[in-house]
Amino acid sequence: MKRLALIAAMTSLLLPVQALAWGSTGHRMVNDLGASALPASVPAFLRTPGAIADITTLGPEMDRLKDSGASWDADNDTGHFLDIGDDGKIGGIITLDALPPSFKAYDAALRAVHLDPFSMGYVPYTILDGWEQIRKDFAYYRAESYALAHATRSTDKAFLTQDLALRERLTIRDIGVWGHFVGDASPPLHITIHFNGWGDYPNPNGYTMNHIHSFFESTYVRDHAQRAAVAALMPAYVPSNPVGLISQDDMLKQIGAYLTASAARVRPLYELQKTGDFDRGTPAATAFVDQCLAAGATQFRNWIALAWEDSLNETVSYPSVAVRDVLSGKVVLSPKALSSD
Repeated sequence: MKRLALIAAMTSLLLPVQALAWGSTGHRMVNDLGASALPASVPAFLRTPGAIADITTLGPEMDRLKDSGASWDADNDTGHFLDIGDDGKIGGIITLDALPPSFKAYDAALRAVHLDPFSMGYVPYTILDGWEQIRKDFAYYRAESYALAHATRSTDKAFLTQDLALRERLTIRDIGVWGHFVGDASPPLHITIHFNGWGDYPNPNGYTMNHIHSFFESTYVRDHAQRAAVAALMPAYVPSNPVGLISQDDMLKQIGAYLTASAARVRPLYELQKTGDFDRGTPAATAFVDQCLAAGATQFRNWIALAWEDSLNETVSYPSVAVRDVLSGKVVLSPKALSSD
């Protein structure tokens, strides 16, 4: 049964929206732990208790917004997952180590074999698009911070003070909402055709056909996952590329590697279900859930920091101005330029 049919069935039964993703507990934990572990290199406004609280609260936001309307749901609901087959491919043609360079290219590749992103899922591109948006947020923060520090006219200072404060709020909001999709890609049931029971596929190991999605991602996490245990599984932050330009291909390779690791946990999850570990709440089952949550939180933290690092290579304003040119004093960033007059 395709995932859209599952969504329709769940809606008709009035099941909770969180059955389709990490529940609120998991999404809040991923965002909280990732934001709480940000390195000191990231701007201080993101590391305040208030910012971390807001980012945490926004973790479940994209699930809260479901059922906004027929058009919104059709465009957005399938951006939370990816149906990867037992051959390791999307639709039998796309591998995670060679993701198409854009959603448009991904759409074209699937339609060439009579599929589309709205049936197969497109979480790689909600992750990529959100990361690029946060990088742009950071670029404006860098440029406007410098412009404010060097402004001489009171009118310029007033404008830049207000605009920079707004940029901080927008960045917190964008990071918090985007964290939902990073979190969605860490539980294995979001990266497989076997998303809610093994389904109508070859099943030599006798894995369950029962619906396990909501129990695993919501109920079990709520009842067993502990913040401290998940935090302990997060490795220390290591800068990935503090000065070099991150290409779109570089970022897609990182996303593909992250999804590959999630997909590798599909069969271990079904093995734990088969042996009754989830039903009994064993240490092995809880450790598995903790590892999934830690993977999401770690990647969330790392990609926020990477967006900050790479924002130095971005542009702002229209026509575009290089952030490096603003920070070197080569270009004066005026309120008029920021308003695109």
